[in-house]
Formats: sequence, C-alpha cells, structure tokens
Amino acid sequence: MNVPERIAALRALMSENNLQAYLVPSADQHQSEYVAETWQRRKFISGFDGSAGAVVVTADHAGLWTDSRYFVVAPQQLAGSGIELHKQGEADVEEIEPWLAKQLKSGDRVGLDPKVFSLTGYTNLANELGPAGIELAKLDPDLVEKVWGADRPGLPDKPIRVHPEKYAGQSAADKIARLQKALAETGAQAQVLCALDEIAWLLNLRGADVAYNPVFIAYVIVYQNSASVFVDPAKLDDQVRAGLPSQLKVSAYEQIGQALKELGEKKAKVWLDPTSCSRWVADQLESSGAELQVKASRLPGWKAAKNEVEIAGMRAAHLRDGLAMVGLLYWLEQNVAQGLTELDIVEKIKSLRSQNKEFIGSSFGTISAYGPHGAIVHYRVDAESNVEIKPEGILLIDSGGQYQDGTTDITRTLALAEPTSEQKQAYTAVLKGHLLLTRSQFLKGADGYQLDVLARAPLWALGLNYGHGTGHGVGAALCVHEGPFQVSHRKVLVPMQVGNILSIEPGFYKEGEFGMRIENLALVVEKQQTESGTFLGFETLSLCPYHRSLIDLELLSSQDRRQVDAYHKRVHQALSGKLGQAEAGWLEQATRPL
Repeated sequence: MNVPERIAALRALMSENNLQAYLVPSADQHQSEYVAETWQRRKFISGFDGSAGAVVVTADHAGLWTDSRYFVVAPQQLAGSGIELHKQGEADVEEIEPWLAKQLKSGDRVGLDPKVFSLTGYTNLANELGPAGIELAKLDPDLVEKVWGADRPGLPDKPIRVHPEKYAGQSAADKIARLQKALAETGAQAQVLCALDEIAWLLNLRGADVAYNPVFIAYVIVYQNSASVFVDPAKLDDQVRAGLPSQLKVSAYEQIGQALKELGEKKAKVWLDPTSCSRWVADQLESSGAELQVKASRLPGWKAAKNEVEIAGMRAAHLRDGLAMVGLLYWLEQNVAQGLTELDIVEKIKSLRSQNKEFIGSSFGTISAYGPHGAIVHYRVDAESNVEIKPEGILLIDSGGQYQDGTTDITRTLALAEPTSEQKQAYTAVLKGHLLLTRSQFLKGADGYQLDVLARAPLWALGLNYGHGTGHGVGAALCVHEGPFQVSHRKVLVPMQVGNILSIEPGFYKEGEFGMRIENLALVVEKQQTESGTFLGFETLSLCPYHRSLIDLELLSSQDRRQVDAYHKRVHQALSGKLGQAEAGWLEQATRPL
C-alpha cells in the first residue's frame, strides 16, 4: 500500500470504531525520541521519517505537525500523500489540541493508543478537548498496527552487553540503592521506569535495539528492597546475568502489565514520571487500586550530571574523535577535486572512527550536506539524494560516534573554494555566537532559556536567525540527545549543573543555497565563587579546527580572535603527536594563529 491507501484504510477502521479523528505520534511505548522499527507508526502512515512530529487524521483532513528542523524536507516526503504540513512554532499555526477542538464537535471521539502517549501528553489533550465535549478513546490494539498488518516488524532482539564500572564510575547496585533511598524519602513503595536511556544508565547495561542509541527495550520497577527488569530474557547471556545486582529480578517484557496490576492490588503508592511513563502504565496501576505519585523522576538529573569517571571517558572519546575528524578534513582536501559524493563522506568518517577499538558505531546518521542540502537542518543522504561534491560551494558535516567510554557529536562547515562575502558573514556570525556562549560565565541556577540569546545575538544583529535549539544534553556512552535541560528559545527552565555535557551549535540556513553550523560538545564546570554566588561555565571537549577561509577577521573582536587562537593551540597540542606526518602538517596550517 502507498500512503494514500494507508490513510484510506485507517479511515475505514476509524469509521468502524466511531472515531472522528485519530492521533499518531512519533513516540514508542517508552516515550523515546528515536524508536525501533516496530513502533515507527507515524513514518508508516505518512512517509515522513523525521525524529519529531505527529499525524492527525480526520474524515476529510490528514495533517503532519512538526518543527522547523523539517520545514524543508517534510514537504518533499509528503508530496503526493494528501497529508498537509502544519509548521509548529509559526505564529498562524495552531497546535494539535486547539486545532482538534475547533475541527470537532461535542460528542465526537478521538482515537489513540495510550501506550504511546505520556501522562503529560494525554492530560494536555484531555484538558483541551474535554471542555468541548470531545472524548478520548483509548484503543488496544492500535489502529495503525492493524493497517500495517503482517508486514510490521517484530520487537528487536539484539543482545545486551555490560557497561563496565570502569566506564560507568558507579555500580548498578549503588544506583538502585540511591533510588530506593529517594523512594523512602517520598513514601513511595515503588517507581516504574519507562525511559530506555534511564534504564540502561541505572543497570549499567547497553543494547542495540534502537539505531544509534545503545539502549534495549525494557521496563524496570524499583521497589523499596528489590528491583525487577522486564526484558526479553534471551538478550541476556551468562556474562550479563552474572554482572546483574543480586537484588534485581529478570522477568519477561510482556509481564510488565501483570506486575503493575499486582502493585495496584497491594494498594501501593507508585512513583511515575509524567513525561516518560505512558497513560497505559498509569491505567494498569489505577484500575487495580494503586495510588499514583506523579512527579518528575530524579534519574534524568542524576544521569546528566556525569561523575569523574564518565567525564574522563568523554574526554578520551573526544580525543579519538578529533583524530578521526582531522583525518577526514585532510582526506577531503586532498580528494575533493576527484569527484567525491555526500555518501563518500559518510563512509569515510565511519571508517576513520572504526580504526579505534573502542568504537561501537555512529551516534546518529551522519549529515553530509553539500550546497542546498546544507539548508535542510536534518538532511539524511541516501542513494536517491546523493550528489557529487565539487571543489566549490559549502559542505556541512554533522556526525558523531559511540565509543565504549563516551559519545560524540560535532559539526563543521567548510568552504570548498573561495567563499562569497555573504557566506563569510553568515559563518562568522555563527562562529561569534558559538564563541560567546562557549566563553560565558553564568550564575549557578541559570537555565538554557536564559543563555540561548548569547548564541543568537550576533546573528540577530544582522537580521538572521535559526529555528532549532542551540544545545542539547549528551549522554556518556548513551544517547546523543538527553535531558532534562537544553539551551533553547523554548522555555525549558531546568538549571544546568556541574557535570552536564551539552552541544553548543548555532547555525544559519539559506534555503536552496547553503547551511552554516558549528558544533562542539562542552562540559559544565565551576568557574569561581564570589560574594554573589557560584558561577559556572564551559570546558570544550570537541577537538577539531574551525574553517579559516570562512572567517571574516574584520568581524571578530580581539576577544574572539584570542579565543579561536587558544582553542586551535589546544587542538594542535592534543592531536598533532598522534597523527601521521601529512595530517600533522595539515593540522599545523589549520590551527596557526589568526
């Protein structure tokens, strides 16, 4: 079936179930950003494969709501589908909840799968639609799964591996004990954990069930004196089982529903995080008598504040990654005249990273974006879109690696011939914003919403902007995107703390022509204590030179110049002795003082 046929089949099922609308989010049962193939329902029903977005289908309209990262690529993927793009964040575009409230009438029913809606998401829908007399209908099984039928992939079955304490810095038993102490403090008898990266972090285990993200499909319940993981037992070999904490019981993934009902029958007080636990999990507990304690989990904050062992691992991973990046840029300069393609870049950087025995795989799909493709923020090259890279124009490369001891994410933008004044002005404004945020010092307790303007100010001064966030958290040998904080124009008011690792990545994109982005990962560190309080700042982890020919020196302040020179000196000192003679010579030229 093509997409219009799938939409038609879904509408037929909606009619059978007396539904006037149906919601298809991008999430899985664990509220993940990136999901295993078996839960990629939104992609199946729409053809759109971005990491964020939701589809709404009514009797006479099908719409995709997604953010500015996909405003260029979404129309291409939706072409011929009959699905209309709703550009989230634009002034005249309503969000899904108020849009539905206006489109539907009292007595209408909106269908959804409660397993893929968080408590927060479901509550927001109910609060918006309930006063209008519109009912939310929970369906099991999901209607999109019925349309998908026998062709739908099964649950992934990749093996689970131990993440040793020499990389984790703390035993799983100690982490569980810390959470049990938190339970005692709040008076809860148990906490249900649904987020896959939290589970992997807590248990010091890693998997490969989701592309690029070293997680595995599981639930965990932590009780006051024990814990249970609900996972496919076949994924655990004898070595993994031997390393599990003694208080951890292994149960089949499908037994989570029964375990939740048993908690309810005991009238237990159960802690649920409203953003990572689904409405279905809450329903299983409430229907059998449990008392819900709905509040934010402490695990995201604990996980995001890396310990000294994790920080050391991240530094080591970035050193290796810097060597691979320098190798790529040297190779590119030597071979671009021979007619490379975007896919050649993807294969080369993976090959260079693979030379390290600690390398596991890419941390996301490499963005190798030449010319107009660079303006597509989350461009993914494939055999159809792949183009030749010529010794002219602009090339944007955003890539990262998963290593045994760390996760990397770096973006560099290159001019393959003499850039135009417009290109140099845009790149230099991006660089100035990147530098300004990187060198900033801020009072402890500040959040990314307060800091975001620093990266945008040089662009705003030119009447330019970018639609995506400025920085996301990064896991330690875990997911390349993690919360709970971010640096963004969106009001995520979670303070940053010492040990957080985040990206700093302002950009500018001119549709149809080029994209500019510079990204380093940085560690939040304490800078000084004064009578006004404790001040924090950033230590850059990424090691790779900026592109000199795109820098308009006249637009840099003396402070900017000193900062670039100091960073380049550090990159040269860290990498030059570990490179071959040719690459070392290239690096010396690339890092010479401005």
